[in-house]
Amino acid sequence: MRPPQDNARAIFLIILIFWLATSPDSGPGLIAGPNLIKTRIARQRHALGVLNSTQWGDFAPRLSDDPPETETETEPKYLNLTGFREEDGYVWEDLKRFKDRCEEWSRNAVGIPEAAEPVWQNATGVVHGSWQRINASLPRYHSSYNLSAIAPGVSWAGSNSDWGRNVTGAEGKIMVRIEDNENDETEPEKIDKLILDKAEVKARQVSGTVNIDDVEGTGSGWEMRLHGVHWPRQGAMLFTTTSEKFAGVFGLPHLTTRPDFFESSRALLNRSLDKALEEKERHTLLVEPWTSTLDSPSEAWNPTLHCEYLLYVQIHPLDQDILGVQPSLTGPENVAKAIQDVEDELRFPQGTGHRAIPRLQMSAILFSPDCGFFLETKGPPAFAQADGQHLVGVKQEIFLYSVSTFLLGLAVIIFGQLQLLKMQMRETSTPSTLGRVSFNTCCMMLLADGMLFTGAAAWSFSASTTLLPSLAITCVSLLSMTIETFFLAEIHKVQEPEWRRQERERERQNAPANTTNTTNPPNRQTPPSTTPLASATPPIIIPSDQDIDAEIAEVENNPNTTLPAPATAANAPPSAQTLRTQLSNTFGSLLFLGICILFLSLAAASWRPSIRAAYFNTLLFGYLSLWVPQIYRNVHRNCRRALSWQFVIGQSILRLLPIAYFYIVPGNFAFAEPDWTAFLVLVGWLWIQIWILAAQSVLGPRFGVPKGWMPEAWEYHPVLREDNIEAGGLPIGLVLSTPSSPTSTSTLERVRTGEEGKKRGNSSTTNTHVIDCAICREVLEVPVVRAGSDDPTAGGVSGVLARRAYMVTPCRHIFHSACLEGWMRFRLQCPICREELPPL
Repeated sequence: MRPPQDNARAIFLIILIFWLATSPDSGPGLIAGPNLIKTRIARQRHALGVLNSTQWGDFAPRLSDDPPETETETEPKYLNLTGFREEDGYVWEDLKRFKDRCEEWSRNAVGIPEAAEPVWQNATGVVHGSWQRINASLPRYHSSYNLSAIAPGVSWAGSNSDWGRNVTGAEGKIMVRIEDNENDETEPEKIDKLILDKAEVKARQVSGTVNIDDVEGTGSGWEMRLHGVHWPRQGAMLFTTTSEKFAGVFGLPHLTTRPDFFESSRALLNRSLDKALEEKERHTLLVEPWTSTLDSPSEAWNPTLHCEYLLYVQIHPLDQDILGVQPSLTGPENVAKAIQDVEDELRFPQGTGHRAIPRLQMSAILFSPDCGFFLETKGPPAFAQADGQHLVGVKQEIFLYSVSTFLLGLAVIIFGQLQLLKMQMRETSTPSTLGRVSFNTCCMMLLADGMLFTGAAAWSFSASTTLLPSLAITCVSLLSMTIETFFLAEIHKVQEPEWRRQERERERQNAPANTTNTTNPPNRQTPPSTTPLASATPPIIIPSDQDIDAEIAEVENNPNTTLPAPATAANAPPSAQTLRTQLSNTFGSLLFLGICILFLSLAAASWRPSIRAAYFNTLLFGYLSLWVPQIYRNVHRNCRRALSWQFVIGQSILRLLPIAYFYIVPGNFAFAEPDWTAFLVLVGWLWIQIWILAAQSVLGPRFGVPKGWMPEAWEYHPVLREDNIEAGGLPIGLVLSTPSSPTSTSTLERVRTGEEGKKRGNSSTTNTHVIDCAICREVLEVPVVRAGSDDPTAGGVSGVLARRAYMVTPCRHIFHSACLEGWMRFRLQCPICREELPPL
């Protein structure tokens, strides 16, 4: 029979082959591909020629309030560009409405163009906020367009499915990441820094990434890439998407709000687009430089249908109190100079002191000309500041600094976890202590550190500014994984015989049931046995390799067995190859589980926000349940203090700190909203586990657990009674000698009566026996219930705490609890008679 792991590999291979065989291959191939690209370049060359030959006002579509099919004072004008033609049917009737709204928001932010307030000259940064949806004047549906006429010769992927990026909800979230590189194309093209200041730059090429979460609508999230122009002096930016059905970047100057914006953007785009097309002509298979889909090479061959967008962004003035300059006293020139000094210090740190860096604030309007709706950020004056402040964030340098600080802090946290693990390994270096540690708890730690190592390593491949912190996390997590793997191997080597015994026990329990079902028919009743039941006696623990009677009974009761196996055959230690195979299967399962969680977490980024939050909360709840397997291990083996308190509390705090950053810090770099409720639930769950471990350490692992729920185990802290001598209940040394014995007098002198115990706070129902501990040779006081009496506190907390002072072995020897526990850390043998002891 093939091993289960071989079957799993075969099934995985079949699924992989099936996926590769059924994956759609709709690419044009090596022969048709270059021709398709040349045709596309020809269309783009034509669009660039249209841009060069048109002027301001050549694109003046019909307005929404114009009466249909009537003559107006000025005839509507359209461009011979894809998506800008009248017959394409886009909602250009609302273009004037879009421009008026943009101008209104610019005046609300910086004032009139002639006296605009100074703003950030470099807009590189990350901002986020909320938006509201406003319908266009005319509705548009997918069926409103003839795609074969708009973009002839284009093979659309999923033409019968719904369009992507189609926002249907009334409100949602938005995040904008702007890349305003000062080395990109500018207008004018060449600037002599000895003559002209940076403020003389009229326009600069800019790009951005927009994430839109449709919270109340479809619940989906979309990420798209937009390209446009930034006018630094006015703090205005205009972006657009570009696809086969919308030549957005080629018609962008005609979408601007002012004639000076048109002239500067047209001159800038003429040069930049011409250089891009020349590069494409030299390298035919070059990816589209202005594509709106991130990391999707198939978009070049079979584009998908999605809504197109125009994005207008207005940068807001800086907080004058934080900047430390008053424009009414020093003039706007000094404010602009102070802003320039801050930007230079951020990009090229020179040690110039600043009290704080002002935040980056913007307002934005998105207009979809084909899907027919507007998205406006929520903020004054349309909304109160409590409802939103448009888009708020930080500059890119501040953002990267916060990311680097978090990564360095995470590396320190992992290093602290590593030190705690090394300390715990020193304390659990013997087979007795290794047998107490839960294998699954260590597996959960290894899984979490392995996923962190994978994420840090993947981040390091694309990181630039945060390369060193990410490499630090990669190295420290790799070292932690290595030590945890060694620790797991030691635990596995010690606990593997126990797992084999449990497996044999399960097989032994199933074997009689199968035999009974085959020998006794269902209609035949077995006569009742007349043998009296044996009286309950304390369990006698016999090592598994010495239980000869049990092996003989097993052979006699199993008719399928022809020849008994040697006594040592069943207990032969596994070979090193077997242990390596078992460990490799375990690590392979952890690797597969970690990969599944990583891919599922990446996919969760596009889920509905409520479902995404529930997924991550559940995932973290399971991650912070790392002490549950150890609690179960303590109950199952009737052991306690498997892990030191420094390790338990330290690991709990250190593994909770990174989670707390995203749950309670408002300005975290992931822009995650604080969720105190979920965080308190996670902390409470972790705190409950620690308290259970503490209760197990003080009251006993099985305190409050019904006896039938767990297999029998030796109780090292039994209730001692004077009338339980015949059952072997009293340990050796506590049994009173007969009166004829010469040592009876000395023995009786070492027993306190109940009346004497009252003076020392003991109950009248118990006597206190005093003997010497054989390990430390110190006095040991043992409470023993008097003959014929019952101790009502024996099963309570006070009785449990009183019995924690001593430990009784199966060979009826008694010691201090601390002494015997210290002894059993190194040897599972009685210090007096060398009898085998059950592990704690």
